[in-house]
Amino acid sequence: MDKILFDIALILIFTKIGSLISIHFKMPGVLGELIAGVILGPFILNLIQANADIKLLSDLGVVFLMFLAGIETNLDELKKAGKSSFLIALGGIIIPLIVGTLSAYMFFSNFYENLFVGVILTATSVSISVQTLTELGKLNTRSGINILGAAIIDDVLGLILITVVLAISGGTKSHGSSIFMTFIYIGIFCLVSLLAIAFLPKPIDKLTQKFKPQKGLAIFSIAAALICAFTAEKLGIAAITGAYICGLVLSPITHKEYIEKRVKIISTSFLSPIFFASVGISASVKGLNFEVLLITLIMFIIAVIGKILGCSASALTLKFKKSEALQIGVGMVSRGEVAIITANIGLQAKIISEEIFLPTLIVVILTTVITPILLKIVFSHKTQKLIDKETLT
Repeated sequence: MDKILFDIALILIFTKIGSLISIHFKMPGVLGELIAGVILGPFILNLIQANADIKLLSDLGVVFLMFLAGIETNLDELKKAGKSSFLIALGGIIIPLIVGTLSAYMFFSNFYENLFVGVILTATSVSISVQTLTELGKLNTRSGINILGAAIIDDVLGLILITVVLAISGGTKSHGSSIFMTFIYIGIFCLVSLLAIAFLPKPIDKLTQKFKPQKGLAIFSIAAALICAFTAEKLGIAAITGAYICGLVLSPITHKEYIEKRVKIISTSFLSPIFFASVGISASVKGLNFEVLLITLIMFIIAVIGKILGCSASALTLKFKKSEALQIGVGMVSRGEVAIITANIGLQAKIISEEIFLPTLIVVILTTVITPILLKIVFSHKTQKLIDKETLT
């Protein structure tokens, strides 16, 4: 018990210092938190190793982060972005899937293993983008809304993709009926989510106005977010998706700001820094060799270019400005825990080998570190003017 307490204290101190340094150099604070994790972990100082306690706090951190993202999202703008978000997510899945699968043949001959490499590269984790967009004050821009919407849809489409690959590869013990039930659960979750977003905010608002927010409203809201996250995970969907949906349902209510402030204290001061640091702490040099580095380099290039090209191309066909299309593409680059979870599923099902897991982890760290930097650049007024110069003239 004493060791984990000391580890948490180190994480909080280092992430805060890292955040302050990052902000001093006019970069998003989350970048400093990520680098702090890399410094503390086995990759450099080896002061802290990944363990179950840090993983639990990290999982709670990302759930709280996405719950806050849901509360802070403009629901009306998100509804308008439904169709565009779907097409953007689709573009961001197709290109990394095809290019990732084909490039894997440079190293492996098994079709299903190569296909699963493509599946890993389709993953998107919006947690880093959400934090960065919040710091930049761009979360509720047209680009920010579409990044959020596309990431949620990407999560559902990605799950369907994983389920299909596991089924056709024989990498799961599930029979056809259970695979069919998985699709039924996904459909039910999507339907219930849409109905909840459409019809629950008004009755919840009326109910909450009958008592003062100090009477436990923040606690009940957190409990609701955790229940939604639990329900989503039970149905085979990422817990962060359930938490985000819960936040969306509460986003239009009168006491929204009260809930947001209380939850943000827990999230930004405690849980979120642990989550961002844990990504860096997970880095390890064990098993690192030239082939692994080459696989990592190719996966990283596909991870970045695949998402930017796929999502940006879709956005351009939807009449987005060039700068907005690039912002959306960059916002979808980060892989985060979603890619790690996907790779772990493939590893446990014996579809992929250990050789793929380490490159995946490194790619996650690299895309996580590079996304805030790229977002900062593409959202700057100078970059927007430069990119849209032809359109403006």
